[in-house]
Amino acid sequence: MINFFRRIRQNLLSEGKIAKYIKYAAGEIVLVVIGILIALGISDWNDTRKERNETDDFISRLSKEIDINISNVEKAITLQAKHISASKSLLDMFHKNKAPIETRSLDSLLIIIYQSTSVEINNGTFSEGLNTGKIGNIPSDRLRSALYSLPSVISDTRRLENINTSDLNGPFTQFLYPNYNYRNMDNQFSEYKGEIGETKFKEFDNMEVLDKMEFENYMDNRYFNNSVQLEQYKKLKTEFLQIKKLMQITH
Repeated sequence: MINFFRRIRQNLLSEGKIAKYIKYAAGEIVLVVIGILIALGISDWNDTRKERNETDDFISRLSKEIDINISNVEKAITLQAKHISASKSLLDMFHKNKAPIETRSLDSLLIIIYQSTSVEINNGTFSEGLNTGKIGNIPSDRLRSALYSLPSVISDTRRLENINTSDLNGPFTQFLYPNYNYRNMDNQFSEYKGEIGETKFKEFDNMEVLDKMEFENYMDNRYFNNSVQLEQYKKLKTEFLQIKKLMQITH
């Protein structure tokens, strides 16, 4: 093809047709430019299609990850609601006559309260999107904004979980060691119930904690911290649901 065009130019020059040669050369340049533009256009189209396919695949995988996280947050919300209910029931005991209250009831509530909750968050695909820039390729401004703000919500959730766990495993635990008999409680209500055996200190009365303002303060604190953590879990769930909705619109 190149030799063919070269012969045409040589013939025009040899025949002295300079004007036609110039027009022909200009036309040949235009054809070359058009060919280059078409090639670039095809290359850009292929790149755009490849990027769009990668974005669609990323959103599809992220959607599945979000579904798992929504389920995990819902489980954490359920557990946290149980902790709050148990704290409230135990606080109510301070206003009742101790005589009709069984130690078993107190133990059953305390073992629920004496648990920390930490929501499991899967973020492998999400981290991939941040590290590779795939989130930046998502065409929806609202979805990109929601995804970029998600780490802040997760960070706030972890911060509150750490505060709650530190309070539970710190002063509250230190108070219970000398003031509460763990063994009977664990032997009846823990995952090792029936294996631990009864306490040697059968005369020790766990109900005595209901006469201590310090214990009431700890229960109040458990109720407050669990309530704050529950609200944060609800906020996290709302964020996940919003992202899920935006992905469905985008995808």
